Amino acid sequence: MRILEIVSGTTACGATVHTLQIAKELHRRGNALTLMGKPGAWVLEQARAAGVPTLESRMKRLPLRDLRAAAQFVRENRIEVLLAHMSGANNFAVWLSRLAKVPAVLRAHAHTIHFHWRMAHHIIAVSEQTRRYHITHNFVPPSRISTVHGFVDPARLITLDKGARQAVRAELGLSPTDFVVGVIGNIIPRKGQIYLVRALPTVVARYPQVRVLLVGVIHPPRYGEQVKREAARLGVSENLLWLGERRDVPRLLQAIDLYALPTLSDMLPMAMLEAMWAGLPILATDVGGIPEAITHGTEGWLVPPKDPDALANALIEIIENPSERARRAQNAHHRVQESFTVQPQVAKIEAILQQVAGL
Repeated sequence: MRILEIVSGTTACGATVHTLQIAKELHRRGNALTLMGKPGAWVLEQARAAGVPTLESRMKRLPLRDLRAAAQFVRENRIEVLLAHMSGANNFAVWLSRLAKVPAVLRAHAHTIHFHWRMAHHIIAVSEQTRRYHITHNFVPPSRISTVHGFVDPARLITLDKGARQAVRAELGLSPTDFVVGVIGNIIPRKGQIYLVRALPTVVARYPQVRVLLVGVIHPPRYGEQVKREAARLGVSENLLWLGERRDVPRLLQAIDLYALPTLSDMLPMAMLEAMWAGLPILATDVGGIPEAITHGTEGWLVPPKDPDALANALIEIIENPSERARRAQNAHHRVQESFTVQPQVAKIEAILQQVAGL
């Protein structure tokens, strides 16, 4: 199958990492795939290093220069189907589809209201909850949207350094007795980090050795300042470590005791799936596609969003019950291993592309 995969993100994030994993696996499976991205994009650099053909485009719809160049590429390379990720690429793909007369499949990583969902030949949602959202809010016919859950690539997460836990803790100034909570993902209002900060005073009063690692890009900066001010007001600033963007997440996962996701809205976060695969207990909010991977009491703990008291109570229960942490963490690993890894999920995506392309 001849595929043009398109992504508009320029930095490393859940959507671009997934895009790269899909491109590599479709390429490995023998498809003639080219990955289109913006000049200088992280995902293109990674794809080239993996031997995946790439194409650069600014993806501007007007003037028509970029669309015409892409349409010429589609015709010359006899592309049979487009696969797009993220809003800019989705928008570009549906117009390219019409200009080049080739079907477009869009992957839905987010909840957005936009006309391009209705223009697509098919949509692949990363969770069943996301699928329902687009049927209800973007009026996508149910026959034109499928769910293929997000996934992880276990090969990306393997850490050969058996002493990584001690080494990372030493690098971060953490002691062996600290209980380390990892919050991995961009520090944005939707991710709800401020509610975890508000839960900390109750927890720290009983367990002062709790440390929270905040990993990710702060956006907008004023939200980061708001979280810092709240931590200072509550007297828990010393319990927070702001690590910024990190490229060594698999190493960090070795050093933490609990993955926490106090999000207000989410599809099916890749960072959570990675933590599950790494054998960590999970504390998350009962929103979006999260319950499709985590059952409360089996793979982790689920609490309502925007509820610091529920977060605090769950944290205390988790700290006080190491055997239960271990049981649910093991279940979480098995759940990902069975249902959320790259090869079976990309095989499902490939089948959808073949069907849309009429092959």
